[in-house]
Amino acid sequence: MPVLSMFYGIIVLMYHFDTKRHNLPHIHIKYAEFECVIAIEDSIILEGSIPKNKMKLVDAWMELHREELLANWKLAINGEQIFKIDPLKIMKNPRVIKVHPLENYSLELSFENGETKIFDVAPYLDKGDFVLLKDMTRFKKVSVQYGSVCWEDELDFCPDTLYEDSVEYEKKDTKQ
Repeated sequence: MPVLSMFYGIIVLMYHFDTKRHNLPHIHIKYAEFECVIAIEDSIILEGSIPKNKMKLVDAWMELHREELLANWKLAINGEQIFKIDPLKIMKNPRVIKVHPLENYSLELSFENGETKIFDVAPYLDKGDFVLLKDMTRFKKVSVQYGSVCWEDELDFCPDTLYEDSVEYEKKDTKQ
C-alpha cells in the first residue's frame, strides 16, 4: 500500500485495485492506534475513526489536494504507479535573523528567507512601555531573540507583525 503523504503523525495511504469494499474514491488514514477510510469527494469518514483535531488536519490537506487525490485514485484502480502528495504545511512567516536600528526609529530586518525589510517602530512609541524607546540610546540596544526583536524591559514585537507590517528594503543606488 503506497504512502501518499505524511504530516503531524498522520499517514495517508492508497491501495491499488481498492474498489470492492467502498466503491468510492477514498484514502486510508493511520494515526497512532487509529485507522479510518475517508471518501475523497467529500471527506466523509466511511469506516473507522480518528481524533477530531487530526481529522481537521486531514480535511484541510484533502481540500488542498483533492484533484491530485482523484488523479491518483484513477491510477491506483488501474494498477498504475501513484504519486506522492506534499504534506500539510502550516504556514508561518519567516523569522528575523538580524536587526539593525536606524536613526528614524525604524529597524532594518533580515529574515531567514533572505529578505531584508524595514519595520517602522515610530507608530508604537506612544503606546504603553514602548514610550521608553523614544530614548534613541535605548532604541539602538535592540537584539534578535527567538526570531523576533527585543529590548531591555522585555519589550518586543510579534515576529508575524514584524514581517507583515514591514516594507521591502530599497537599497540606495550609490553609483552616480
